[in-house]
Amino acid sequence: MKRVRRLALLTAAAVVAVGATAAMTASASAAAVVTRGSVTTIGVPEPIQSDNCGTGIISGTDTFTYTSVQTPTGGSHIAGSDVANGRIDWSDGSYSLLGSTDHSAFNVAAGTVVYTEAHVDFADNYSADGVLESQGTFRSTEHITVTNGVVVRVAFDYPHIRGTFC
Repeated sequence: MKRVRRLALLTAAAVVAVGATAAMTASASAAAVVTRGSVTTIGVPEPIQSDNCGTGIISGTDTFTYTSVQTPTGGSHIAGSDVANGRIDWSDGSYSLLGSTDHSAFNVAAGTVVYTEAHVDFADNYSADGVLESQGTFRSTEHITVTNGVVVRVAFDYPHIRGTFC
C-alpha cells in the first residue's frame, strides 16, 4: 500500500509543479485556482513473507484526498491525507488488521518544492479464534526540500515504534 501512496503523492506533486509554472505566468489580478480530488486504490490480495510473522495474504484499500491552491503570483500549495486500511491473513490462522494515515503538504514557488509528511502505521494482531494478542504503532515525520530538481535538504524525525506488528 505504501507504493500506491507514493505514486499518488508523486502524481499530486507533478500536478502542482505544472500548475505552478502556469500560475507564474498569470496576471496578478487573477483569482487563486483551487482543485480538490480523491484517488482510491483497492489492493489485490497478494502473498507476503515476514521474517517475524511467517507467510500470509495481504489486502486493503488506500484513499488519497487532496486540495491544491495555485496563486496568481506564482506559488502553489497542496495538502492531502492518505488513509489505508488492510488485513493480513497469516498461514497459522491468525490475522492482523492494519492501516496507516499520512498527512502531507507541498509548497511550490519558483522551482522549489518543500514536502512534509507526518505518518502513522498501526496493526492489531489476533489469534485464529479472534483474541487480541498484540498491537503496534509506528510514527514518523519527514521534510524534503527540492530546488530546481536537486534535493537540498532532508530531515527525518526519529521514528517512534511502540508494541509489535505480529
